[in-house]
Amino acid sequence: MELGKRIECPVVAIHGNYDPHPAEGVERPLSAVLNNFRFVLLEKCGHSPWIERQAKEKFYEILEEELE
Repeated sequence: MELGKRIECPVVAIHGNYDPHPAEGVERPLSAVLNNFRFVLLEKCGHSPWIERQAKEKFYEILEEELE
């Protein structure tokens, strides 16, 4: 988390609600150390949204929006 304090660019975490890593265990600590942080929780999604049938389209949609 100490290294996170040195990150100056925007950070977006795209997280699945079925991910074995609890969402709040990712969102809470990162939002505390990153100045420009956004958290997106995907429904019906585990740890690999870019290949999961239920979340793949939404993941790439969010990713494209963030890269514009």
